[in-house]
Amino acid sequence: MKGYAQQHAIDYDETFTPVAKMKTICVLIAVAATKGWQLHQMDVKNAFSQGELEEQVYMVQPPGF
Repeated sequence: MKGYAQQHAIDYDETFTPVAKMKTICVLIAVAATKGWQLHQMDVKNAFSQGELEEQVYMVQPPGF
């Protein structure tokens, strides 16, 4: 045991970026049109999955993987 705080299947089993489903976007646009809301478009860059790291990161494969 090296004293790390990560737990298997909780902290490092999967990595994903949250993405809105197309149905959710369509419902939002329909509600906005019905209510007369103004919609604005903006581009958001995902800094976490595509960003450049400026510091060194050291990783070791978990034992038994």
